[in-house]
Amino acid sequence: MSASPSPVVPARRPLVLGLARSGLAAARLLRRQGAEVLGCDRRRAEEAAEWARALDELGVRAEWGRDDPELLEGRDLLVVSPGVPAGHPLVRAARESGVPALSELEVGFRAARAPLLAVTGTNGKSTTADLAGALARAGGREVEVCGNIGRALCEVAEQVPPEGLLVVEVSSFQLELVERFRPWAAAWLNLTPDHLDRHPTLEEYGGIKQRLFAHQGPGDYAVWNADDPEVMKRRGGGAAWLHFSARSRPQEGAFAAEGALHLAWRGRWEPLMPAGELRLRGPHNRMNALAALALTLPLELPRDALRRALRTYAGLEHRLESCGRVGGVEFVNDSKATNVGSLEVALASFERPVVLIAGGRDKGQDFAPLAPRLRGRARHVVLIGEGALAMSKAWERSGVPIERAHTLADAVQRAFQAAQPAGTVLLSPGCASFDMFRDYEDRGRRFKAEVRKLGEGVRA
Repeated sequence: MSASPSPVVPARRPLVLGLARSGLAAARLLRRQGAEVLGCDRRRAEEAAEWARALDELGVRAEWGRDDPELLEGRDLLVVSPGVPAGHPLVRAARESGVPALSELEVGFRAARAPLLAVTGTNGKSTTADLAGALARAGGREVEVCGNIGRALCEVAEQVPPEGLLVVEVSSFQLELVERFRPWAAAWLNLTPDHLDRHPTLEEYGGIKQRLFAHQGPGDYAVWNADDPEVMKRRGGGAAWLHFSARSRPQEGAFAAEGALHLAWRGRWEPLMPAGELRLRGPHNRMNALAALALTLPLELPRDALRRALRTYAGLEHRLESCGRVGGVEFVNDSKATNVGSLEVALASFERPVVLIAGGRDKGQDFAPLAPRLRGRARHVVLIGEGALAMSKAWERSGVPIERAHTLADAVQRAFQAAQPAGTVLLSPGCASFDMFRDYEDRGRRFKAEVRKLGEGVRA
């Protein structure tokens, strides 16, 4: 197990494109290394006041309202935030002029001292990465969970010592511009169509995910979902393979059988704990737990520590998060469900039909395959946002009553009425949040605020 072989990014005058969380973290790292950093963002400074203040404090000059190729003049590196596509004119100009264009993920990797455990997939990345971090901490390791979840890799890369671990959630956006990125252990959870506005085909999307494993070699580990044929046909790289499954028994990895979670390691199969003792809700979370176990298996953590972590891990905010009851109605916040696959697994996590609040910014997804799933899983649907029309048309023959709401507050009120006297209201949008909210976290927190207001009104 070793950390990145190249702890220093060789750039004296880098340009950082995109100045939100990831861009700011990259700028800070490069400044710590003595670089003269220039930042740029197409937003106006007043639209990004928080980030503008932070850059001023760093002594980083920022060009707001600009992201044109002229900014490359005199620059020796372009660092690209994940929200910026690889086809951006500034990225193309960098390639044409011979200036390296790297993702923030790649820059963080090159500065890292600790080994990386990476998680990618269409769904379940955040929960699996966070749970893998919890397992490692329970086993006595110093861990930072970062990347597409929480703090950017560049923010923590230099802080974790070589004997610690960096558990990184990795999105396809972050993988578009990697060059030498090499995690010590990496897991691919699943592959279904997503981000079709940026990756038009499943082949292109899957090809970008494969980059996570491209530079692994002897001494590294690759973890694959044995139950997902799209993942299995894309296995590759030079790492040792592990698998996780709810249907079969891999030679090495983690699996569910006979109502229990099992580990397979170094020629031995061993039961770990009854699956029913997992605190997480839903069959998809059982798969996430298996993936986290397989990813951390090479660490050879104490089995008692694994059991303790799995029994107490309650999950992430905004991922099937119970946020209270009003009267007899339970409210569940699944704002992180930004695609059809996430919405589908959320619906499957409840024994009784729910009242669903869905909608948001449509990413070019096909909502029609979910229509049959609504029958028996949803008793009523309330739609919000830009995607409401497409969802309504796709689900109009599902047999489930559908109505539109103009605001989230309106949706919560309508869903509450439909769920009485003792149902469950599930916010699981199946869409991005950017039409009405800053991000999915903002959407989830505002949902919880509306539930609190509703409860106060009912008690009054």
